[in-house]
Amino acid sequence: MTLATWSRKLERLTHDPWKRALFFLVLAAAAAWPYLSTAGAFNEFRDAQVLWLYEDAARRSVLEFGQLPLWNPDFCGGMPALGTPQARFASPPFLLTLLLGTTRAEPVTLFVMLALALFGAHRLARDHGARQFGATLAAPLFGLMGLFACAPFLGWVGFLGFALVPWVLVGVRQAARGEPRGAVLVALSTAFIVGFGGTYVAPISLVACALELLVLVLRRRRVDVPSLAAAVLFAVGLSAFRLWPVWEELQRGPRVISGQSALGVQALGGLLFGTWPPFTAETWYLVTIPGAVVAALALLRRRARWLAVALLLWLWLAAGTGVAPSLFGLLRELPVFSLLRNSERFLVLAVLTMTVGAAFALTDAAARLRLRRPVALRKPLWLLSSAGIVLAVPWLVNDFGLAASKRTLTAPPREEVRPFHQARGNRWAAASFGPASRGSLACWEAYGVPQSPKLRAELQQESWLLAPDAGVLEERGWSPQRLQFHVELSRPTRLVINQNHHRGWKSSVGEVVSEDGLLAVELPAGTHDVSLRFLPVSAVGGLLVSALALALLLASLRPRVGAAPRSPRAESRGRLASAVLPLAVGLIIASLWREAPFPSSTPVGPEGETLIVEAAPPNARPLNVRFGADVKLEAVMLEHRAEDGRVRLELDWSRGSSVNPHLGIFVHIEPGTLKRITADHLQLSDALYLEQVPLGRVGRDIMLIDVPGSKRGQTWNVWIGLWEMRGSGERIAVTEPNGVTSAENRVLVGSLVVP
Repeated sequence: MTLATWSRKLERLTHDPWKRALFFLVLAAAAAWPYLSTAGAFNEFRDAQVLWLYEDAARRSVLEFGQLPLWNPDFCGGMPALGTPQARFASPPFLLTLLLGTTRAEPVTLFVMLALALFGAHRLARDHGARQFGATLAAPLFGLMGLFACAPFLGWVGFLGFALVPWVLVGVRQAARGEPRGAVLVALSTAFIVGFGGTYVAPISLVACALELLVLVLRRRRVDVPSLAAAVLFAVGLSAFRLWPVWEELQRGPRVISGQSALGVQALGGLLFGTWPPFTAETWYLVTIPGAVVAALALLRRRARWLAVALLLWLWLAAGTGVAPSLFGLLRELPVFSLLRNSERFLVLAVLTMTVGAAFALTDAAARLRLRRPVALRKPLWLLSSAGIVLAVPWLVNDFGLAASKRTLTAPPREEVRPFHQARGNRWAAASFGPASRGSLACWEAYGVPQSPKLRAELQQESWLLAPDAGVLEERGWSPQRLQFHVELSRPTRLVINQNHHRGWKSSVGEVVSEDGLLAVELPAGTHDVSLRFLPVSAVGGLLVSALALALLLASLRPRVGAAPRSPRAESRGRLASAVLPLAVGLIIASLWREAPFPSSTPVGPEGETLIVEAAPPNARPLNVRFGADVKLEAVMLEHRAEDGRVRLELDWSRGSSVNPHLGIFVHIEPGTLKRITADHLQLSDALYLEQVPLGRVGRDIMLIDVPGSKRGQTWNVWIGLWEMRGSGERIAVTEPNGVTSAENRVLVGSLVVP
């Protein structure tokens, strides 16, 4: 049997949708098997603990209490569940969690997302012009890439949302052509990503869509702007159930992501191909050398040269600050992208680009093989491309086994039915608290959860009257979203609950207020049955907007029976008008259904110090060091406290009118010849930003630093500087050191010996 015959047989097989689907499902099952085979075991990794807890808290809200998971009482003293950026329950895989349980559902979710990635990569390659044979065989390069193998062993299930990026791009291409299904695909995929905890996936998908549209324009393809705008607006509307609560929470406590990746060529190669030698170790973005070679063959096709440009762009972004100029640094200047830190996650798009290139290479090799007239390299090209995929697939599947073997597995947390109480908690074992009806006050989140300083652990009662002699309090019912009490009061007083305050709580009696950050209700005298419900406008309004967007989106696909046919452009304009309506309704809800503003709080230091003062404290040492971003370091205090063994460092800052809003402070503590200690941070005293310091006033940045035993007896040199923590990552120049030692755009503010 000749190679041409083999090629035709394989192409016929890949044309059969059922056989193609079976191929993808078998591949997904084989790759996910190392995780599926241990489905009942719990991953002990610290990140997995918190992310598992978010999913499990939502599951228990639905199954045990019959409530929508809007409030999560199990972590940080209570937090809005839909407003937690990293939570993933607001997406279709949550149905698996409800059916199978939180622990068993995770590997099944992996299998489902791998299948979606394989089908999506195939569909994107086909939409770009690859034939069934090439698109089918190339799909595993993306569908089984290293990120999907490695993310689950750390509990980062939300990163499986990258499986939906090809579907978003296919939808964008269809919408640009004026196809109604394009808007549906963009909206559904985007809402899936956002609901699945797409803190990285969503903004990176946005960049990929921008490049996809740019390629269409440069190739002089007609773009249906109204249809594309409708797709974008439907995507926003359908995602409002999550975007609105997350936006509200990030206004209260911004997502603090410091630092940036700085990767060179060797580091990027290691992430894509593994450790050298011999490129066989498990790696985060594995695409394999044979797979990359097949993708490179696409450059033989003149119309596919844009793939090389796209690949270079993704590698440039992935390098972060490792190259100059830093494209990633420029991207972080934009509002949404300032929350990103790990630039190497753009390698997902590099792998997807190589997958499309490999599909082209396989398509061309098969086409050359079928030609009757002699063509140079036709057999070697077919053999090389086919052999490359044959070698790459088992390599990729093996990566899942290597990654899964790194997990530390144990039995799932045990559930206990008992009255709920806040506990001191442990961020390294956070998952054990919620199932045991305990809330962990130890908070470990990437955004600033507003925690009350009055939260207490292991109280006998989780609620009390502020004036105990004012009457009698009885707790009648507890659930995550609803609290019920009976009170008999001789005079007005406050009912205080040991959870964080949020304006989304509504009371059947009295007014919900903040008791120094705790949830409280101002009650009148008399006998009352008090019922508190968590029902924030952001969640209710977002759900209504999303429901309306979904209804209008599906209605736009229905044929208009009995109506006169309209032109495609008129259809696009009609979809655009429909897409605007849900967002308009959301604006009306936000303006009419007003909530009380969140209580303002006076920022204080770690030990209750006033942070905004007229001048630096008199016992501080004046410095008057000026930095290039219109910021001045007025003074410093550095002391070792014998009573608790800690070092107290205070930096007193002032600013001008043109201060850069992206600034953070870096602190380098260099004890002798030992390894440097860093204390980089974004907010002064973890409470306010430099740009929030009033003009003419001083903001105090106070740090209490624990001294490891191995660092005692050394001379500590403390260096201070500013850098664009939420921007390019570059250090800010010291313009006037005023006699203070300075080097590398940092200043030496003091030294001391810790005995």
